[in-house]
Amino acid sequence: MSVLQALICGLFYYLNAGPWVVGIGFYTFGRPVVVGFFVGLVLGDPITGAIVGATIQMIYLGLMSTGGSYPADAALAGIIGTAVAIQTGLGAQEAVAIAVPVGLIGTIFFQIRMVIGVFWTHVADKFAAQGKTNLIFYANVLFPSICIALLYIIPCTLALYFGVDAIKGLVTVFEGSKVLTVIGTIGGMLPALGIAMNMKAIFKGDARMFFFLGFLMVIYFKLNLIAIGCFAVVAAILYIQLKKDGKEEAAQ
Repeated sequence: MSVLQALICGLFYYLNAGPWVVGIGFYTFGRPVVVGFFVGLVLGDPITGAIVGATIQMIYLGLMSTGGSYPADAALAGIIGTAVAIQTGLGAQEAVAIAVPVGLIGTIFFQIRMVIGVFWTHVADKFAAQGKTNLIFYANVLFPSICIALLYIIPCTLALYFGVDAIKGLVTVFEGSKVLTVIGTIGGMLPALGIAMNMKAIFKGDARMFFFLGFLMVIYFKLNLIAIGCFAVVAAILYIQLKKDGKEEAAQ
């Protein structure tokens, strides 16, 4: 991997956390299925990137960040895992096994980011108390974004530039041995864990009936995922409206 390719992928990691472009952030580049495609595009194999990214995404289907906690960094896992798979020729399952510990390491950057945010918040409060309202933008947006860019881009770029080649060397050493078979087996089990976590969340509320409805629509009507998604949006809107109307009637 060249320095430019590693730097672009590092920029993708920053876009996962950066506030600059509306619609690009945690809900786009923060998803392995999205960032995997773009990493594959940079490395010349977007199809493999999308496949590996989607496989890694399955682990984090039930991932939720609540109360300031951040159990895993799905974006970093998607970037590193996809790059490793494309550069080393490993399958999606082996890449998943490598991506998971990387995602855990990524939580360190999140915690540092929160500390940096607290510091700049106090700086903004100081400017506000002094009546320097024109400087609040710099403390709230500009300076924190520069810090986050340095925090996210530099480690990710270095990890891709040096780490992927190191992993590639290890794959060459262990090629044909049982080590890669074990890694692939572990990686194949992890998506099932992600699906189980998602199912656990679904069956805690009223959404369980929609799961069975979607399942029946796929089996008996042979609908594809796009059609199921469209029906799901309509069903969700109707459900929210009916539930809201029911609460209003009960209140009256």
